[in-house]
Amino acid sequence: MAEIVTRKQFHDLGNLLLAFVMLWAYIAFSQFLIIWSGNIPEEATWYQHRLQGGWQYVAVVLITLHFGVPFLVLLQSRAKKRAGILSKIAIGLLVLRLVDLFWIVAPSLHTEGFRIHWLDIVTPAAIGGVWLAAFAWQLKGAALLPLRDPRLVEALSYREEVVL
Repeated sequence: MAEIVTRKQFHDLGNLLLAFVMLWAYIAFSQFLIIWSGNIPEEATWYQHRLQGGWQYVAVVLITLHFGVPFLVLLQSRAKKRAGILSKIAIGLLVLRLVDLFWIVAPSLHTEGFRIHWLDIVTPAAIGGVWLAAFAWQLKGAALLPLRDPRLVEALSYREEVVL
């Protein structure tokens, strides 16, 4: 695959990752804005509970590391063409996605304030480990390229071009 995947394709994957980062931020902020400005007590308390008792620091981490840093890095064309940087950002976003899900669910379970139980870490790691093992097991018997695709030659000839 190292001969097939080019810097242009990494650049396109970086653009896709940037689009998903902006989509996450847009949806999260829109939801916050609609609920907060509506000032409906049943819905506004959901955010009030997550913006106090230590949970506000998790929200700041999410805003900074799940949107701010990846957004600024992915705006740079050079960063999107480097597989190392792109993979670190993608792995970081996956981890922060789990933190986001934790921030959404855990305050309802830990009403006394911010607290991390050992199962909060072990459960996603175990489920992810089972998924990765199943994925790797099934990947052994599959071709990495679509061998019978009539457009395979055209796709493989997709080489690096000038990116403005």
